Amino acid sequence: MNEFLAPINYDRARDVLRRLDGYTCYTPEGAQQVKAILEECYPLIFSRMERQDFARDALLLQLPGASVTDPLVFTARLDVPAGQHGEQGWQSVNMPLHVPLSRAHVVSLLEALEELLRDGYCPGGDLFLALSMDGLSGGEGARSMAEHLKARSLHPCYILDFGGYVTMDAFRNFLPKGAPLALIGIDEKALLDVSVNAADRTSIASLFRLAAQIKEHPLNTSLCSASEKMLKKLGKHATGLYALLLKHPRLTFPLLKWKWRSRSVMQQFFVSRRMVCCLEAAGSRDEPARKATLLLRQLSVPGCKKTLCQIENYCQRNGLTMTVENNYTHGSESAIRGEALDALETAVEIQFERTVIAPCLCPQVTDARFYDLPGGQTYRFSPFMVTGDEALEGRCTITDGALQTAVQFFRSMLSV
Repeated sequence: MNEFLAPINYDRARDVLRRLDGYTCYTPEGAQQVKAILEECYPLIFSRMERQDFARDALLLQLPGASVTDPLVFTARLDVPAGQHGEQGWQSVNMPLHVPLSRAHVVSLLEALEELLRDGYCPGGDLFLALSMDGLSGGEGARSMAEHLKARSLHPCYILDFGGYVTMDAFRNFLPKGAPLALIGIDEKALLDVSVNAADRTSIASLFRLAAQIKEHPLNTSLCSASEKMLKKLGKHATGLYALLLKHPRLTFPLLKWKWRSRSVMQQFFVSRRMVCCLEAAGSRDEPARKATLLLRQLSVPGCKKTLCQIENYCQRNGLTMTVENNYTHGSESAIRGEALDALETAVEIQFERTVIAPCLCPQVTDARFYDLPGGQTYRFSPFMVTGDEALEGRCTITDGALQTAVQFFRSMLSV
């Protein structure tokens, strides 16, 4: 192996990714299987780091450091949205692996840390790995770990979660020819899961009208602070008319919105979406339904005007009851300058030559929203090159080269 390449066990990394592929929404049994896989495959991490278990099988690992820097916190969730997983072993050994970005992020981090520990690694500050099993199923695990770290009055050097990425498919007109774009999440979209119930035949009709209205007007487009910062940063690399368009994105956003209306970047960074997930009414030709339930999901850009107040008012007027089942609100927007971001950008620049780096709104739901720790700079970035479709879906393609790049990136971040 080239002496400049980070040591990595490619077979082990691929095997872990395949074995984790059967885990989607949180279950106690599934979470225990995930932890068993990680303990089996990364014995040095689990033998040398202090371990604490939290709500819904969340796992916090700590390695005492040399106390010359502030603590380092890596956090991520191991559950994934429905449709982003398969049965265990469904991807054969000879196929490129197409996996959720969050899974690739965690496995690459563990690969980097396992080999560093083999070489006698000691972090500059205390190192924390906060892995939740229910990030999309209530977030109780991440919330409990974040509260624990806050109670300890930690002032992290940085907090890093998955979510940002590197791509050659976005904003090409604004970038130097052949330059990749690295997007670092400084905020994220909010996600709400809502159920609306009708308990009589009159309110059932109102429930169906609500579902029809949502399907007719599902989208809302807006420019949040994080996306405005992204466009301004891109404008510094643009020339001619494009530089003028991005100098004041608040003014030119209506034009940009029309120009990008059919592109994945619009869906990722600017669109809030309200979706009808399920509409159930138990009835038959002989016995009309007496009750019905509507399940909604709202993914919204920070500051979006499309709030739940509209639905609440409709429910009150029409005798419906509304329950918010999951409320994944975004956290505070992180700074776009400082030593933590400098270290992150340096690690990105080392692995991706000539890259343009910009802050962004993370389109994925991450555990980082819970970690507003004092002095901590919270960022969302995964060191994988993705296509436009993969970025929209939150997936990436794993090759030996992609694993090598990701592991070397994490070795840099672990050595801050």
